[in-house]
Amino acid sequence: MAVAKYEDRILDCTIQPSLENLKEKSVIVTGGASGLGRGFVQAFTEAGAFVTFGDVDEETGSKLATELAGKAQFVKCDVRSWEEQVLMFETAAAKSPSKSCDIVIANAGRAGPDGLFADEDPSLLPTKPDTTIFDINVTGALYTAKLALHYFRRQKIEPGRDRCLILIGSLAGFMDLPGSATYSMSKFGVRALMRSLRRNAWVDSIRVNLIAPGYIITPAYPAELITFFASKGVKFASGEDASKATLRIASDQSVNGRSLAVVSREDCAEGYLDLAQDDYPEGSQLRAWQELSLKIGSRE
Repeated sequence: MAVAKYEDRILDCTIQPSLENLKEKSVIVTGGASGLGRGFVQAFTEAGAFVTFGDVDEETGSKLATELAGKAQFVKCDVRSWEEQVLMFETAAAKSPSKSCDIVIANAGRAGPDGLFADEDPSLLPTKPDTTIFDINVTGALYTAKLALHYFRRQKIEPGRDRCLILIGSLAGFMDLPGSATYSMSKFGVRALMRSLRRNAWVDSIRVNLIAPGYIITPAYPAELITFFASKGVKFASGEDASKATLRIASDQSVNGRSLAVVSREDCAEGYLDLAQDDYPEGSQLRAWQELSLKIGSRE
């Protein structure tokens, strides 16, 4: 499999791809015991892939693996731990039926307020910021990406295999998000990771893409928060469409360097669309600076 050099080409999301080439692929999902991650695990096993997934929730993860007996395996994994992520990848490479690592979904993440703007007594020393969100969303994703690149390169390039990294970002990585600066910062960081890797990874036949979910109701959202969002006019997207977008990237080996937003069906009939916001217009100063940075850092 040879991956084409990244090109600024908007993805037609109305196309319904065949999922046949996902059969017998080895897929790794971080944060796969619940929420969107659980949906990814189920969607890929239904498509015929074998999934190795990690999560800090050992009870829920083990139960899901039992339900998917023969189609998935669970590894207890806190993405903030390099050693635990290494174990997850080693388990996938050693115990998946194909002994390979074809598709990696860096999904583990955490949202929520960060207290950065909390009122504090100005006469006292300030409280140290809580970096948990950043540690999970950025450091965890960085570890996953590093390991994905390593294990992709370790296996031979041959027909039927793939080298595909899918980063789970957020629409918060494309807009201002008052009230949770750390979360927004972290998702801008994940987006930056995709934009950097897409320019060089193709040299090693590695595809890198990003999924940017909007507001999706998961068990992490308490009922009162959902009610508050709805009162402000939020249109909720669906977890099923997040899985659909992820399957599209994984099954179509021509997709490289794109950011797909998962949105309400009221905003997009397909439930996801190519944001087309990661490239600058021809003739703009930012485009010129971008091309200069590529000359400096490209592996071509």
